[in-house]
Amino acid sequence: MNGRAPGADGRQSVRRDTRGAAVKAPLRTRLREAPVLAGAAYVLVMAVLAAWAAWPIYQNPYFFITAAGAIVVGAGVAVLGLIGGWSWFSTLLAALGAYLLFGVPLAVPSAFGSVADVFGGLLELLVRSVFGWKELVTISLPVGSYQALLVPFFAVLFSSVVLSLSLAWRAKRVDVLAVPVMMLAIGFGILFGSSLMSPALSIGPLTIPAPRETAIGLLGFLASLGFLVARTRRARRAAQRRGVATGVGVRSLAGSARRASRAALSVGVLVMAAAVAVSVAAVPLRVDERDVLRTTIEPELQMREFVSPLSSYRSFLGDESFDEELLAVEASGEAPERLRLAVMSYYDGEVFRVVDPARGVTERETAFARTPGAAFGSDVDTRLDVTIAGYSDVWMPLAGSLSRVDFVGSRKQALTDGFFYNEQTQAGVQLNGLQEGDRYRLRAMVDGEPMALSEAKPPKNQEELFDDAVIPDNLEKWVAAQGLGADGAALQELVTRLRERGYLSHSLTAAGDGEHKWQQERGDVAFAPSLAGHSTGRIDMLFSALLDKQTSTASTDNAKLVAAVGDDEQFAVATALIAESLGFPARVVLGFRLDGGAPASGMPACQEGICSGRNLSAWAEVQDAGGGWITVDATPQSANPLAPSDEQKRDPQNTTEVIADGATEVTPPDAEPAGGGESPEEPSEEGVDLAWLVALLRIVGLSLLGLLLLCSPLIVMTIAKVMRRRGRKGVADSTERIAGGWEDYVDTAVDYGLPRPGTRTRIELAARYGSPNGHMLAVLADEAVFGPLEPSVAESEAFWAAVDAERALLAREFSWWQRLRARLSLRSFSRMMSTKSRRVDTFSGTPTTTRIAGGKARAAAVPDDDGGR
Repeated sequence: MNGRAPGADGRQSVRRDTRGAAVKAPLRTRLREAPVLAGAAYVLVMAVLAAWAAWPIYQNPYFFITAAGAIVVGAGVAVLGLIGGWSWFSTLLAALGAYLLFGVPLAVPSAFGSVADVFGGLLELLVRSVFGWKELVTISLPVGSYQALLVPFFAVLFSSVVLSLSLAWRAKRVDVLAVPVMMLAIGFGILFGSSLMSPALSIGPLTIPAPRETAIGLLGFLASLGFLVARTRRARRAAQRRGVATGVGVRSLAGSARRASRAALSVGVLVMAAAVAVSVAAVPLRVDERDVLRTTIEPELQMREFVSPLSSYRSFLGDESFDEELLAVEASGEAPERLRLAVMSYYDGEVFRVVDPARGVTERETAFARTPGAAFGSDVDTRLDVTIAGYSDVWMPLAGSLSRVDFVGSRKQALTDGFFYNEQTQAGVQLNGLQEGDRYRLRAMVDGEPMALSEAKPPKNQEELFDDAVIPDNLEKWVAAQGLGADGAALQELVTRLRERGYLSHSLTAAGDGEHKWQQERGDVAFAPSLAGHSTGRIDMLFSALLDKQTSTASTDNAKLVAAVGDDEQFAVATALIAESLGFPARVVLGFRLDGGAPASGMPACQEGICSGRNLSAWAEVQDAGGGWITVDATPQSANPLAPSDEQKRDPQNTTEVIADGATEVTPPDAEPAGGGESPEEPSEEGVDLAWLVALLRIVGLSLLGLLLLCSPLIVMTIAKVMRRRGRKGVADSTERIAGGWEDYVDTAVDYGLPRPGTRTRIELAARYGSPNGHMLAVLADEAVFGPLEPSVAESEAFWAAVDAERALLAREFSWWQRLRARLSLRSFSRMMSTKSRRVDTFSGTPTTTRIAGGKARAAAVPDDDGGR
């Protein structure tokens, strides 16, 4: 027989006949009996509601492509499964293939580009399918298409459409499960969305709280109710047709009464739901917020104790960094006036910090978090291209209210992963470190013409950000000595007097043989020593000098009252503390000036977009009663020097001043940015750079993870079938062990696509399979089950050996792909479940026993009838 085992041709014929019956005749039956239109309409409505619920999370035009693609591709897989009569496992494989094939173009828009981007997009799809859920709840909304976070939504909607349509069309008993599946799809937008609800809608005297959420819930409830009612009517009509076919009357008075009671129950449920909704709307509950996943998860980046970025200000003004190019800026559109590095809102008496340690590092208003792209439809005033040169600090140069930041170059992914943003201060950090050659484009909203400081009014009932103890006594005395009041005009005049009575100095000692570069740039000006730091003691000393000078002379000319020596570090802090003492919230900002208005600030602006150390400046920002922030320059003048006598008075004070306590702060090695710049780097021995190995291991690990996910069905099914086989083979009773061996032989044949037993006996089924030793196995199994004698252990072991040999012969008749499908097939499990639901007697799995005439009589195994796959 050309090397074929006996009966091979018969099995091939049976296999061909079975598959032909599964494709042709059952197809008309499936299309006629399946609620194709009803199921499709329900799933489509629920999918649209799920997309509507998830829209606030993304708010990006690509979201519509992702949602429509998930619906179309998911419906396509379900349709092919219905037409082809696929098994559930075949449908699962097709769904996984479609997910990998269409997931990249539909959910990873960043993959459009080179071939490398496509492969990177596939890797991104696998990674976000596993880890994207946590990132989705730790990122600020809306996320847009940022870092392929559309993947979780695509996965949920796609799988929900495939599963719901397959259940509605092909699962007669559990098609009702399509309702909770689609409800879970709608729940995605709720669980991963914002805690804020849509604003209430007023229609005449009626106020509808959270109208968007209410509409989604109500429409989902009505659609599900309609689907279930239609399902019930369809099942009843089918039962009536079967009753007519068997000659049984169905339209009885009792049936009419039951239908009337069901209708009344449905109406009652609707009325009760409406009554509850109206009563809830009338109760003054808090409906503007809700608890979602992101409200119980702390921000991913928690700012810790760091040295203040203001403490490193003077390092940029040193001779080594003064002329060094830090970054280059090219603007298109309306150019911003300033480039912000760090915004420091909290003062503890020692340094200005980004985060108030007393309020906790997990406070969401001050925590830095991952920030996605711009929201759909947002306006952008300017686009700013930034190229990094010598700048390497953790603080990101940003401008205006950030709408989007796009990194380019070889470090694009690393920089994207390391960028965190705080919307309250409009400042950002780059945890992966900026390096020479890094480039990114900012899209931002630039504030219009700011309000004049003289017109500002202090906010009412404003919570004090600074403790009274951190405001120096001499500052309060100096402010009181001016006798100007406490409004915006008074603050403006106080700032003017402070700057004109101050004297610019960036160093404590003279340059030696030559002048400092910052002195050379300012021309022929005298040198005056100046201490660094901005602690309360340092600021108090500043105002002490001003008070001494003011009380020692009767002149009111600012040029004759020059007494305070320092630079932007001290004078920006002094300005913020003056504003705070008058009731104005204030903060200190470190950054660059980009326009040509240098005289107003006293610091040179970046020329032709090139920013060097000389261009770094610090200024204060004061908040008005309307909530806006007003920029206040604080650089002292350098045209009018100190009188020699004044310098002599300050020398003894300098000797008692303690330099800023930044040196006493100990930062953990893994600390993240917080109140300031980076922790000082400790000298370490140079070793082998293993960054490439880490990146390679990451790629290999993610690839293996994706491979493991793809192979998980094979692993799970193999383990399940091995455990089932061991359970049957390990039964203590020899008769049950032989019966289990026959069941294992039948399960193997069914998994290969051969007909299910139906109502056939073992001998009839063996003849149907055409197996060379199948007849022998059937006879031995019948003798063991129905025979008067108990088979021995050796006979049961011999029977199992014959079963294993027959399974091996059966496997040779199929290709490797068919053997793989058989290993993954669920048909043998589904036939046992179907058997339990249809059987009238108590038989299940292994035969039940009854004693008859001293022997054992067991019911013949009749698992179920022939069916589709």
